[in-house]
Amino acid sequence: MQAAFSSTDEAAMERETLLTRIVDSLREAERPALRERIESALAEQDSAASELRFLKDLDIFMALPGPAFMYSRGIAETLRVGEDIFELAYVLRRARE
Repeated sequence: MQAAFSSTDEAAMERETLLTRIVDSLREAERPALRERIESALAEQDSAASELRFLKDLDIFMALPGPAFMYSRGIAETLRVGEDIFELAYVLRRARE
């Protein structure tokens, strides 16, 4: 039981660390509204594991250079992620500029 609890804590910490890193990369004025938008997207996920996967995918899209990011839209549609994550990443990327 202790190991399962520890694993849950680690996942929650990883989720919060990743979310904070993404939000901290945005312009300060944009952070509250965009954090709320990310949290809303996370609430649509069906499990903690799905939330973490969503954040990891979002982080990957945020890290892609410009041209690669534009091509990633087609990739997003064919992988396990939907276009909604691409659109969110686009908004977040614009908030970093």
